This record gives sequence, C-alpha cells and structure tokens, in this order.
Amino acid sequence: SEEADVCAADDTPDLWCPACAELGKPLRVVVEGRYRLVRCRVCRTQYFRADPALAGCEGEAPFNEYWEQYKFGLYASDEVRRDYEERYEAILDEAERLTGPIDTVLDVGCGIGNFVSFAQARCGRAFGIDVDADAVAAARSRGLRVALSEDLDALLPDAEADAVTLWDVIEHLYDPLPAVSRALGKLRPGGALIFETPDASFPVRPVLRAVHTASRGRVDLTRHLYDWEHKIYFTAAGMRAILSRLDCEVISVQRPASPRAEMRENFTRHADASWQSRALARAWPRLESAARRVGRGSKLVVIARDAGCG
Repeated sequence: SEEADVCAADDTPDLWCPACAELGKPLRVVVEGRYRLVRCRVCRTQYFRADPALAGCEGEAPFNEYWEQYKFGLYASDEVRRDYEERYEAILDEAERLTGPIDTVLDVGCGIGNFVSFAQARCGRAFGIDVDADAVAAARSRGLRVALSEDLDALLPDAEADAVTLWDVIEHLYDPLPAVSRALGKLRPGGALIFETPDASFPVRPVLRAVHTASRGRVDLTRHLYDWEHKIYFTAAGMRAILSRLDCEVISVQRPASPRAEMRENFTRHADASWQSRALARAWPRLESAARRVGRGSKLVVIARDAGCG
C-alpha cells in the first residue's frame, strides 16, 4: 500500500512536501544517480531529494544557484525571445484584467533581462534581480535596472511593484517559501504575483515514468522531463497550497506548452546515442501538440494576489 511504502522509506524531513507540508512517497525515478523523485500524497507535487543510500551521495547536496553557460546563448536567441514575448504579452493582459494597471514590475530571477526589457517597454518601470553575477552583468550591459538578489532592498522600496514575476524560478529551490515571501514584500496591496513553472501533471510525465518502471529502468527517458536542477515540480494544487501559506489566493491558472525553440535546444543538449532518446525527440512535437490542443501543456502559469484584497 502507499502507506506501507512511505513507512518503509527513510522517513526523514526530506520527505515532507515543500508545497503543502504533507508527507511524500518516494517514486522509483533517480536523476543524475543521486536525486530521488518524491510525490506528495495530498497535492501530488513532485520534488527531488538527495538520497544518502545512493552511491557517492552523502546527504543532501547544497543547491548551487547559477546560470549554466548554454543559457546565455539560448535566451539571447531571437526565436526564443519572440516565443516568450508572446507569452509575456498574454499573461500581463490577463494580470491587468484581474488586478488593475501594471506600471512597475519586479522580475525575480531575471537572468540576462529578457522579461525586464519587455516589461520596461510595455509598462514603463521594470526592475530585476538574480543570484548570478554574470547574468546580472549581461542585463546591465543592456541598460536595464538589475541587481544581485542581496541588493533587492536598495533596488526597490517595499510595496512599490504592481506585479512581481518569477519565470521558471521556484522549481530551482528546495524551499521556495522564503524567497517568495521576500519578493511579496515588494508588491503593492492587490498587485499581481505571477509564476511560470513546470507542471507536475503534464500528461507525458506519467507515461515516461511508467515506461521506466515497466522496463526496470532499462528504458529511461525521464531525464528529458526531470532535470536535476529542478528541485520541485508543482501541481496547481501545490501552488495553491504554498501561496495559501503566504496568505495569497490563486486567481488564474493556465497550462501553456514550453516554447518550441527552447524544447528543441533541450532535446539537443540531452541527446545521446540511444534509440529511445531519438524516438522521443521525433515523437515530441506530436505529443506536445496533442497536449496543447487539450490545454495541458508542460508549464503552469499562475497569477495570485494577497488574499486580504478581496
């Protein structure tokens, strides 16, 4: 039974869900030979924890926050930028419809500043922070108002932003609650808190996990949808749970697909000689298109606001 599986596991605090704080169940997927996938029994959010039982692993490794070199080229691509700007436009339209005009934006985890640049042109005032000094330098070289995360208070006063955005950020943190709480302090009452993050309920995920289980790990395509850099894969219920802990309410949930130009790069980066990986790369456009048609893309886009604002 699921209860027995949990009890048989190493019942450490690492098994508690970072979204809703309920107990998780270890799954059979291991990425990079050390990170075991765990699924919450309540909100179904999935998250990685380092497993001391696996060879070469001594407890949970600290999270190193950085931009890998390939990302600088990927997000400088005109095609990738265009794909994302279409998304930014639609999501900001929806956020303004729900929370009012957006004139000042703070982007948390801004990278080289693509969204900051877009928001500055659309909204008038845009600021960004990131933990990676090279990414911050690249954004500043574009004339953008960007700072390292520790300099947030000097960059922007509290309650100043009409919208705070976290594009593909929270999945990189073992515990996103403190970072989101700090960013929330910069948001005006009733402003929009916007997230984009991978969707744990994307229908292709259970298919790849089932193939992995049925083949006893001999056919392992899970690394194409589970990256060791991503510590949490939220469900919509998980997003509601973590935001509820911050006294915020979710007012919009969308499930768009990942930009196709970005996915092509990811498949190329993870390519290997196995026929299974080549087959998945060929099948991906059809799988992704089918999911897109039924509104179940690989990403979650969530808009929230302070629950006290009605």
